[in-house]
Amino acid sequence: MVVIGLTGGICTGKSTVSGFLAELGAVIISADEIGHEALQPSSATWEQVVAAFGTDILKNGGEIDRQKLGGIVFKDAGAMSELNRIMHPAMHGVVEERVRTLEAEGAAVVVLEAPLLVEADWLDLVDEVWVTVASESTVVERCSSRSGLSEVQARERISSQLSSEDRVRYADVVIDTDVSLNEVRQRVREVWEHPRPHVAAKAAIRRALCQRERKVYSGEGWRRAAVLIPLYHEADQCYVLVTKRTEAVDHHKGQISFPGGTWDPKDTSLLQTALRECREEIGLQAADVQILGQLDDTPTYTTNFLITPYVGAIRWPQHLTLDPREVEEVVSVPLEVLLDKSNFREEKEVIGDEEVQQCFYYYGDRVIWGATARILRRLLEAAFESK
Repeated sequence: MVVIGLTGGICTGKSTVSGFLAELGAVIISADEIGHEALQPSSATWEQVVAAFGTDILKNGGEIDRQKLGGIVFKDAGAMSELNRIMHPAMHGVVEERVRTLEAEGAAVVVLEAPLLVEADWLDLVDEVWVTVASESTVVERCSSRSGLSEVQARERISSQLSSEDRVRYADVVIDTDVSLNEVRQRVREVWEHPRPHVAAKAAIRRALCQRERKVYSGEGWRRAAVLIPLYHEADQCYVLVTKRTEAVDHHKGQISFPGGTWDPKDTSLLQTALRECREEIGLQAADVQILGQLDDTPTYTTNFLITPYVGAIRWPQHLTLDPREVEEVVSVPLEVLLDKSNFREEKEVIGDEEVQQCFYYYGDRVIWGATARILRRLLEAAFESK
């Protein structure tokens, strides 16, 4: 059985696309319907929501007035975060159970239609991620004609959600609904009928990363940075892309590393930092990267960087353009080489007053060590060695 996670911003055509998928034989699970069920009066989730937002959100019969609740959370990011903290875990369990039931009943394709699939960390529930998109002007017009929202209300809801640009970074398939219904139906059918390579392999990595608890460092004093771990498949072989830094850079001269760098105040997120640095260092465009997940925050031992690693599947082949000031070469390391224990070594080292464990990976005459090797080890342990 294949589970498709269908997501997208408000009024981008999720229901339309799920309807077309149902016509093709898919079974639909609606996260919105599950959310409605979870908020039935006197349920445990209902009690938590009322405790958090007060009885003013209730109708006379005890039902939650979703318009009143929406009026609160779409204007207040903190309130939205609190609502999601209550709702998402409860709904995840229900979705997981329904998926298991449908698999036992012999369903071939299940579609989980969930507006907050990415934000809720539900990527572990699906094999593929489909994202619907439409222009902002189209979304505002649809919000007005279908839901009766004013332009101000529509834009508030759009801005309260993950942007389409960020959501698309997780997509296996993108469906642009800013066209006629017939064109949308044709696009859905084309994707349905044509297999997408390496989807199962990417889904396995995504699930493995989603199902583990990330180690996140807090506090001040760190130099924040982010890297991308680019993965690609070629001739049924998986490769990890790394770079060799030049001797001209300020830090980690001549070392093997992942493309990435220091957070810039203009970056809206650490993910944007990683993608921006990839573009600047090796010419890899964000549109050619599909984010599969994150690994633990990783501190460097001597330079005080705190690195957030993102794992991404990249389109291949690529025409990469290296920044000669920063990158001497790009190296594709076969995954099977990294999984071969004969190519791995670890040893203890004293740095300052602390004894630390250093690890090393060998590929020909190249040595991967330091923070890059520790990040790589966590990836292999989380996504590959347990398989």
